[in-house]
Amino acid sequence: MDIKVLGILSVEEGGIPITPMEAQVRQVLALLAAQVDHTVPTVVLVEELWPVDPPQHATDIVERHIRRLRDLISAALSRAALEAPHGSTPGEPRSADTVLASRSGGYRLDSGGGTSDAWTFARAAGAGYRAMETEDFETAAGRLRDALGLWTAEPYAGVLHGPHLRAHAEQLEQSWQRALDQWIATEMQLGRHLTLHADLSLLLSRSRARQPLYEGLMAELRRTGDPFRVLQAYKRLRRGTPQPRVPRPAAAPVRMERSFGLSASPV
Repeated sequence: MDIKVLGILSVEEGGIPITPMEAQVRQVLALLAAQVDHTVPTVVLVEELWPVDPPQHATDIVERHIRRLRDLISAALSRAALEAPHGSTPGEPRSADTVLASRSGGYRLDSGGGTSDAWTFARAAGAGYRAMETEDFETAAGRLRDALGLWTAEPYAGVLHGPHLRAHAEQLEQSWQRALDQWIATEMQLGRHLTLHADLSLLLSRSRARQPLYEGLMAELRRTGDPFRVLQAYKRLRRGTPQPRVPRPAAAPVRMERSFGLSASPV
């Protein structure tokens, strides 16, 4: 299974799209994809679809949505089997009931060892942070840029967000913000102030997160090529912009900020 959530939701089984058109069914799939390989309780799915005053037969409606998803999965598996090269050995056969399995009190979407752009993002960003720990800023900048390049829009774009999916989307956006902040820092460390504006403009077109901070930095980059003035403007903007209340993934990003005189906790 291949899952993409860093933009328009896309889920494929065997290379065949299974993303439904129906809004609520798509919302159910999105939440299952957000917790892929883990059981999502039925009560959580109900809360996601109807945060207030769920209908009397809410559980039955969720079950109907699950059946719809299994129909799509079954069709994808059948088509993938027909299109598979003759004599190929795909491994243990998958069925709709194993890909989207019923569990005690809920349902589990099985990735089957597939891919997720959220996982790829986390690995690439983590590699960037580890490179920063060794002060390998060239590698850090490249890995962080790779991570940020996976984003095509806001997470779970095109899907209605209930409370649970909204929380997942916010966590992803906070991770995006951390990665972007540290990528900016590495680019400045490497003296790439003149090329930073174009890349930053492209990345910002894919998210609304903390736009005032980054738009202010872009304005300063346009106005002056003086690294010191750009950094001073960035510090001022950071102090005036609320930061995400999340733990940092590594100590290196904090050291990087201090190398620029940027406080990890702006006041």
